[in-house]
Amino acid sequence: MIRYRYAFLAAVLLAMSVLQGCAFGKQLRTETADPKTIAGTYDLMMYGCRYPTDYEKAAFLISSQSRYPVTLIVSDTSQKVKKGLPADQALSEAEAFVRCGVHAVEGTRVLRVLDDSGGTIGYEVLARYPVTEAAGIDPLLVNYSLKEGKITVYIQLLPQAERKLSQPTSPAAGGL
Repeated sequence: MIRYRYAFLAAVLLAMSVLQGCAFGKQLRTETADPKTIAGTYDLMMYGCRYPTDYEKAAFLISSQSRYPVTLIVSDTSQKVKKGLPADQALSEAEAFVRCGVHAVEGTRVLRVLDDSGGTIGYEVLARYPVTEAAGIDPLLVNYSLKEGKITVYIQLLPQAERKLSQPTSPAAGGL
């Protein structure tokens, strides 16, 4: 009897995970990219840098040839778009954008965003912070979902970064 309960529970959990995966679409992958190899024309989508201590800042170079439209799930007031930039200009502006604010940035992380067939949709550029920063080295979590011919980008602080920043003793939280 107990064995059947566990089998039923496992079947229900499996069905829920399959349905949830379908609801959010196909998750797309990223891989490390060499900025020197980026060529072509891109639309530059910039998110964040709303205030000087903002850790939520990211830039995306979306290929002008991309077969999928890309949407950032963020408020309209926290994003900017520049269309049709040559790769070197788009990358330069993306790197300058993610360095905005008062926090020290050690470098940037550039990832290639792959479509469902292994092609390139574009590139993600994120700030990398010193290990001593309250939010950590890479505080952002970025996910890409392909559903109904559209790519949706979800951006949020990692839960551990959010916890550290919300502690009253954190300099970023305004504490002592």
